[in-house]
Amino acid sequence: MHIASEMTNGEVRLRFSEDRAFALCDGEAIYPSQLFADLVRAEQCFPSTNGDVLITCKGRYEFSVALLSAWLSGNNVILSPSLHQASLDRIRKIHPIIAELGDGFIKAEDVSLKSDDRGFFELRFCKMQQALTMYTSGSSGKPQPVQKSISDIFTEAFALKEALIWPNMPLIASVPPHHLYGLTFSILLPWVLGIPMVNECPLHAEEVVEAINHVNAGILITVPIHLRALLKQEIDCKPLMAISSAGVLDGDIAMQWQKIFDREIIEIYGSSETGVIAHRQQLNNKSWLAFSEVHIENSKDGLLQVSSPFINSSEGEVFQTQDIVTIQGESQFILHGRADSIVKIAGKRISLLTVEAAIKGCKGVLDVAVMAVPVQGHIRDMAIWAAVAIGEERGVNARSIRMQLLPLLDGIKIPRRIVMLKQLPREKNGKLRKEQLMSVFQNGVKA
Repeated sequence: MHIASEMTNGEVRLRFSEDRAFALCDGEAIYPSQLFADLVRAEQCFPSTNGDVLITCKGRYEFSVALLSAWLSGNNVILSPSLHQASLDRIRKIHPIIAELGDGFIKAEDVSLKSDDRGFFELRFCKMQQALTMYTSGSSGKPQPVQKSISDIFTEAFALKEALIWPNMPLIASVPPHHLYGLTFSILLPWVLGIPMVNECPLHAEEVVEAINHVNAGILITVPIHLRALLKQEIDCKPLMAISSAGVLDGDIAMQWQKIFDREIIEIYGSSETGVIAHRQQLNNKSWLAFSEVHIENSKDGLLQVSSPFINSSEGEVFQTQDIVTIQGESQFILHGRADSIVKIAGKRISLLTVEAAIKGCKGVLDVAVMAVPVQGHIRDMAIWAAVAIGEERGVNARSIRMQLLPLLDGIKIPRRIVMLKQLPREKNGKLRKEQLMSVFQNGVKA
């Protein structure tokens, strides 16, 4: 029988039953006794003084051991916005790192542990303990640090447990655990649900399907661009609960998934600073429904303001997003996009998301990102540029795209510059950093 984890007034208690796998590595089960033995081994990685611990493990099991052992030692965890060397070097300059835990950090030694008479292992953490410092994705500028306590992240995980009906099956994710979405849904959520997490992080559609079938996964944590690629594959595991975040889910993806699996994709809306804010199933309702713990309201400028127990006190009592919304009642809203996605060109307000959606609908286009850039002109002071991914598709070029856009968009909305490439340089979490997009325009081929 599974002994549930719980939150009390002052602490978080994680309980792991020995009769249930904690993780699946290459399809092989790892049980809590192995986890706790590895936690004992990990103790030697930390010096006597507390400080910041940088975690770079790619596998979810080793990442979990690193995270738990750092907290048990009273240390704050640092998660880099990416695992690129340049990003890691910047992190090392900013933070006083006392230890780095990367792939293979666990030392193989014989450690024998037994669960107590109740048949489970238990870990306890003070809710007020500082848990980690992570970074925003950088999709709208330079990545910014975000602080999280044990209370912030576990209150969110337990709220998710209660808000949705989760299959009692293994969970697999095509997003890494170094950003809040991957951390919350592919690490913390399996802990509190008591279901096995799949260690690997498959990115290519064929690898995702193989991993799903290998362990009979029942939950997939992913992003829209991965879902689009996945729908081109044959998936035998049904029904599959899919959670999507970190980007806009196109309606055609939602409809195809519903047709194949007879269930809707659940979209999650949130941010690194706020944690989860709302969810929806767009075929049933285009509006977003705020989680019961989250209070929403509008600013004078129509921007969404959020207060919830998932937000660290360092962010203030109310966090103002940069998303434009229309509030409906107490807990629902329509999301219109980011304030910086609405630009004024030649005196006209233009939604970059509308332009992006129109290009996505063009024949041969797999992915697209648009931005407005300053230009010198008698009428325009801004121009729209587009980076368009077409894979191996032939016969698709800037001219064919512009011809398809003519009946759909006013002339001023049609991109002045289009760069064609096989794929956009998105991060593993599906995000596209602003500096990466600018690099595409600087180094790409103008079409």
